[in-house]
Amino acid sequence: MIISKQTLYMAFAMSCFINLNASAHKGEDHSKLKKAPDSSVTSEKLLEEINESYTSKIKPIFKSKCLDCHGSNNHMPWYHSLPGVKQMMNHDIEEAKEHMDMTKGFPFAGHGTPKEDLEALKETVKLSSMPPWQYKLMHWDSGLTSEEKKIVNQWINESLNKLSNGGNK
Repeated sequence: MIISKQTLYMAFAMSCFINLNASAHKGEDHSKLKKAPDSSVTSEKLLEEINESYTSKIKPIFKSKCLDCHGSNNHMPWYHSLPGVKQMMNHDIEEAKEHMDMTKGFPFAGHGTPKEDLEALKETVKLSSMPPWQYKLMHWDSGLTSEEKKIVNQWINESLNKLSNGGNK
């Protein structure tokens, strides 16, 4: 079966309209959420160490998988210029960054503590819940591969252990 470009464009546009309020975060009202203070004292050195590991191992994966929405995306796809689609995409990107903004590395900006962000990432990887299906319509290879999941999970577990142990091994 051959699907025309026009059919794909219409399917994408319709999925955006249908899912405008059905965010990947189940309609969470981010305006009421503030970054919770981390109850544990996390040293700057420990966070820098986790960020170095993130930058070398994980960011290259996330650059092609996550940072279109959760980072600084300077290159928008051609369909971003379509009326209506641009506004919906901008809304989704804004929401993604309110939840977890990976622009400046780890710890991520957003409304979670470093530990909460790592736990949220772990759950997201486990459930393969990102990216949302409407994004996958136009970006078929945007999900993490099995090997990428393995690498990300290893980094998450190592980072959670470091946070739990305060950097002591």
